[in-house]
Amino acid sequence: MLLYGLKPAILVIVIEATIRVGRQVLRTRLMVVLAALAFVGTFFFNLSFVPVVVGAAVIGFCAALVGSSALPGAALAQDVYGAFIGPAAEDIRQDDLPDHTRPTAGRLLRVGAFWLALWFVPVGVLVAALGLDNVFSQIAMLFSKMAALSLGGPYAVNSYVALHAVEPYGWLTREQALDGLALAELAPGPVILFQQFVGFLAAYRNPGMLPPLAAATLGGLLSVWVISIPPFLWISLVGPFIEKFRNNKVINTTLSAVTGGVLGVVLTFAIRFGTRTIFTESVPISGFGLDFSLPTFTSADPWTLAIAIVAGIAMFRFGLGMVATLAASCAIGTIPYLIDAIGLGSLRSGLLGFVAGAAIGFPAGPVALWCLHLRIQQRRAMASAIIAGSAIGDLIVAAVFFVVTDLFGGAIASLQVLKNPLFQGPILILGGIALLFIVSRSVLLGLPQQAQTRDEQWTYAGAGLAALIALSASVTHPENLLAIGAVFAILGIGSDSGITLLAGFFIGTALTWFSTIELLCHLGEKQGRQIMLRVMQSLCLLCIAAGFVQLARAANLLGI
Repeated sequence: MLLYGLKPAILVIVIEATIRVGRQVLRTRLMVVLAALAFVGTFFFNLSFVPVVVGAAVIGFCAALVGSSALPGAALAQDVYGAFIGPAAEDIRQDDLPDHTRPTAGRLLRVGAFWLALWFVPVGVLVAALGLDNVFSQIAMLFSKMAALSLGGPYAVNSYVALHAVEPYGWLTREQALDGLALAELAPGPVILFQQFVGFLAAYRNPGMLPPLAAATLGGLLSVWVISIPPFLWISLVGPFIEKFRNNKVINTTLSAVTGGVLGVVLTFAIRFGTRTIFTESVPISGFGLDFSLPTFTSADPWTLAIAIVAGIAMFRFGLGMVATLAASCAIGTIPYLIDAIGLGSLRSGLLGFVAGAAIGFPAGPVALWCLHLRIQQRRAMASAIIAGSAIGDLIVAAVFFVVTDLFGGAIASLQVLKNPLFQGPILILGGIALLFIVSRSVLLGLPQQAQTRDEQWTYAGAGLAALIALSASVTHPENLLAIGAVFAILGIGSDSGITLLAGFFIGTALTWFSTIELLCHLGEKQGRQIMLRVMQSLCLLCIAAGFVQLARAANLLGI
């Protein structure tokens, strides 16, 4: 259920990363051409990323040999790695290097033999003992091939493994591959996470004589081993030559060309991931060397498309972070499942509760002023605790309203009058007039404004006490019960409403509190207090209007 909202958010994150890298890399026309050719080859002709990246490296190497300036060599390396790598940099002499870092033939042979043994001995033993058709041998060979040719970063490598895991080997379905790619983005190291995911499921589905869970555990460990050893080999062999060739224009230009080709591969991954996430059907296109799938636009999932659009707006327009975007997308992704579980009738009740909570959830009163003051002073934890306590208090008041007017009213005949609009109307009108007089004649008191902000201090005791004070104030203030009764009367919410309405009510109240405090924080404490005063007066007028609404209903019931 959570993955339903996670995958479109991952799509937006991949697109954002592609755009960010593209702005840094695509600085010459040849780089743009290389990225475009890589995209056309991998997307439309289904070429593997290995020949595409190798081809880009060859083009970059040739461009460096002829002295072309169409590819950024040293300048690009300077921007990417944050160090000057070019003719203007100070040359580092080989004699200045420590003894243990100088490359020697004996050292390279010893290091290479050690890491190659750790890599190939387990693979060879598996192939010799179990055969080429065994799942463990296949895992070892596939991931060894990937480790030997792992150019292009996580998106290119993961797409290569996902393609082979789905079609040649049949370890995963396309949906499972998408789920694994999405899960891999939740933590650092997406390559390791996805490869272990593939190895685990591959061995779980083909356990042989082992228990499925034991085989899956061994498959996951084998995949991690095979993909972890080769990087140590490459670093040990290439590392000693880094300082020696750091100013080599041929190498820098070649790597720049590889980066351009990789960008096209990543773009292919993003588009394929997006089309398979948003569209449920596609039409294969083949012929004249073409080999790709065109999505059927009528098969678009409206919820997935909506989540992707919302995530895109949040990240590109408002600069929302990745964690917050993923959390919000997962929360939105649960909505269609809740609709299926509780039905449209309960959904309407929940939306009605959300509207009611948003209507009465505007922060007002001394507790709201305290919350605003803490927020302006950058005391976010304390302000969040007050918001949570106030929202819970309003929820308790709403629940008590139902209990008093329904449960007790049904048990005690004398309390049935509480459900009569003819009784509720005058109470709301008189209570609203009294509160309007008190609010208009009083001065909202709050904490004095301080010029200097304080650092955030998260203390469980302080935040818990703040939440408890806000909850107590919300429960004990009579205007809350009047406001809730007024809103329920205007919206026609009866006392037979259930948990779904209360859940929507809580979400609406908390969301209104949070968004309003953030808005008033940007406006300033003085203007925020004035706005709160006007809102409190409006709530009093709302109570009076609700009273007249109930009197009108009573008149209709009486046939007047």
